[in-house]
Amino acid sequence: MNKSMLMGVVAGVGVATAGGVLGYQFLSPQGAEVEGGEAIVEAEAPTPAAPAPAARTAAAPTARVAAAPAPKEECWDEEVQVTAAPKDEHRIAGTAIGAVVGGAIGKDLGDRDLTTAAGAAAGAFIGRKIQGEVQENRADERTTTTIERRCGPPGSAPR
Repeated sequence: MNKSMLMGVVAGVGVATAGGVLGYQFLSPQGAEVEGGEAIVEAEAPTPAAPAPAARTAAAPTARVAAAPAPKEECWDEEVQVTAAPKDEHRIAGTAIGAVVGGAIGKDLGDRDLTTAAGAAAGAFIGRKIQGEVQENRADERTTTTIERRCGPPGSAPR
């Protein structure tokens, strides 16, 4: 293994790693963390408290207040389509393979150090793009349909 080839491999790995880190930082979903490490859960609206009994006085008769019945819920089954995330969501494999192939091609052209580094960078970019297109074309293979039970106030069911 000669010095130029070693330099090209090191430069290619460095560029591919930097590209992967930058891609992860800029392309990962924002706001995925929740403050304090706890999930935010919506609280249900409190049920109205029963009115306090009227104060008894000699002049006013006592009134009884009947509690209103709790509103009933209507439930229905709904089909939901869920697409699973790809196995290599951040396209690391395409980036790494592209960097290796680009570095190998770049070392055969012109100034070995510079062209190896440029070839690795270009190969990493192209490999990432190709893997992204393949993953988008196969999204229908990761889609599943499930039936979920939904409940809500009367009249809220889809028709």
